[in-house]
Amino acid sequence: MLGALIVIAGCASPSATSPASQSPSVAGSPSASAPASPTPPSASIRRLAADYLAIARPANHRLDGEVDGFGDHRRDDLAEADADLRAEAATERHFDRQLSRIPFPAAIAAIARALIRANQSRIALTRREARSGSLAGLRSFTSTRKAADAAVEVQARAIRKALSLPPPSTS
Repeated sequence: MLGALIVIAGCASPSATSPASQSPSVAGSPSASAPASPTPPSASIRRLAADYLAIARPANHRLDGEVDGFGDHRRDDLAEADADLRAEAATERHFDRQLSRIPFPAAIAAIARALIRANQSRIALTRREARSGSLAGLRSFTSTRKAADAAVEVQARAIRKALSLPPPSTS
């Protein structure tokens, strides 16, 4: 039940693409002087990436503890497992609120909204899971949770790519 938000932060090393690193046909084409899409300059992308990581890293740190606690409790302590799940949902809601405040350009903002929607679906599932009346009921959410985590991970990878961040580590 590893929270997919954990994979969001990873390591921050934004990469900038210069015309010299492009293939000769692209660098020498007439459209090379004008950007093909309304992408902010690389300094803006680096700033947005830093803003993103500034919220993702602490959220991931909190989620690590909450996910570990849930893993410890899900087999033998329903009340503690439920508390761990409620804490996960609170952390994810806080991350979503912060993410929605970053002034991304339109294309990246669309990805951020998709990430928030995927995360909100996962939060709703986590809240239902936290209301389980038994440990067996809690465990019945495992495969559904994995699918929700995967949906969040897809969007997290997309926003990281748009921010010129390397893919998240898979630890």
